Amino acid sequence: MARRTDDFSAFAPGPEPPTRADQAAATRRHVSRADGRAGRTGAARRLPPALDPRAGRRRPSPLRRLSVTLVAMISISVLAVTSVGWAAYRQFDRAVDRRDWEPVAGNRPAEVPGDLNILLLGNDSREGTNGEFGDPGGTRADTTIIAHLDSDGTATLVSFPRDTLVPVVPASAATARDGLSKIADVIPLAGVPGLISTLEQFTGLRIDHTVSINLAGFRAMTDAVGGVTVCVAPLPDGSTRNLRDAESGWRGQLGDNRLDGDQALAFVRTRKALGEERLRILRQQQFLSRLLHEATSTGVLTNPAKISSLLGAVGGTLETSRSLTRTEMLRLARRVSDLGPGGPRFVTIPTYVPLAADGAVDDKGTIPPHGMVLLHEPAGLEALLAPMRAGGGAAAPDPATLSAPATLSAPATLSAPAGSSPPSVPSMGSSTAGTPPPGTGAAGSSPATASPPPADTSCTP
Repeated sequence: MARRTDDFSAFAPGPEPPTRADQAAATRRHVSRADGRAGRTGAARRLPPALDPRAGRRRPSPLRRLSVTLVAMISISVLAVTSVGWAAYRQFDRAVDRRDWEPVAGNRPAEVPGDLNILLLGNDSREGTNGEFGDPGGTRADTTIIAHLDSDGTATLVSFPRDTLVPVVPASAATARDGLSKIADVIPLAGVPGLISTLEQFTGLRIDHTVSINLAGFRAMTDAVGGVTVCVAPLPDGSTRNLRDAESGWRGQLGDNRLDGDQALAFVRTRKALGEERLRILRQQQFLSRLLHEATSTGVLTNPAKISSLLGAVGGTLETSRSLTRTEMLRLARRVSDLGPGGPRFVTIPTYVPLAADGAVDDKGTIPPHGMVLLHEPAGLEALLAPMRAGGGAAAPDPATLSAPATLSAPATLSAPAGSSPPSVPSMGSSTAGTPPPGTGAAGSSPATASPPPADTSCTP
């Protein structure tokens, strides 16, 4: 039997792996020997296998080839989007009509460092529509929104119903003896600068820039993003008469509706079928939210053709104040793109339909000579806007601009008709005739000062 021996050589430490310096020295020795042999024998000089182009090479792995290909494709795509997008933006910037829209009167509110307030106007100009929607006899603010971009990175879009009665600034521009006008009628009286001054005095917010787009631009912008899907719900009373509107041409169905430019325009312009201005605002808020989602979605931002189409559609129909320079516009675009996943918050100033006690001559809120109007609820408006002002409300506007006309009573007198219950109206920070505004107590009580909740725009009448 062979004698057993203990052999631990397999466990002995092996030689140290060569360092980079060792490898370099070995390469030099190899080349030197090859040079010597070539000199003696005349053989061709050979390179190390790793450097010899004629030597067989190890093929890169499929994963490495895929990685290189993807990086190349992404680089080319980014370059294409950037170059085409920038070219389209320059064309867009040249097409924008910049106006001298500076406030005309009154002491301007204080500026809040880091905050930005932009007046967004959807005007009812028919330019570019070939008379398709008739002639309204002048330009009015069909949609009025102040976009408040806070220094904390949030955004709040405050809607103002077009029939809201406000003091006109400058007062000399008002034609009514009480110095008031519907918001929609301020532009014919005092121009866009007058509307800026009116809203600054009414809200206490300093407006930094103004942007206005007409009907043709609204339609073209919708088509440029490939359409927008909106959700339609029954009216608060359960009826579905809001699915048809002869005046605007709107035709829809309950649930989701995919809209092109023409249908989108009909959707947001519907008034009579809704019977309530504030329901129309909910429609507009839902549409703007969905449009913003479409315009900032990956499918648009990574598609050079869509970027070019979107900017080209908007540019020729857009008017802005001269303060919104190319630099400011790019800075604004960055702020909007940095909004959180929740996007902007939509709210509507709290208003109510005036009754006889408020000076109305019928149950539709008609106050001569202004016609059917809405009145703002002062305490609710103050609660909404105070956090957006300088010093959290320290620089409030003249109290006279935050209350109903002297001949009108406060909304606390409103109550539901005897034997009836208030209709179920979606939250919008306002109320219908004969019902207390949200946050308002029963008849005879004082209005609450709570800020109106954000509008639920997931599905609207």
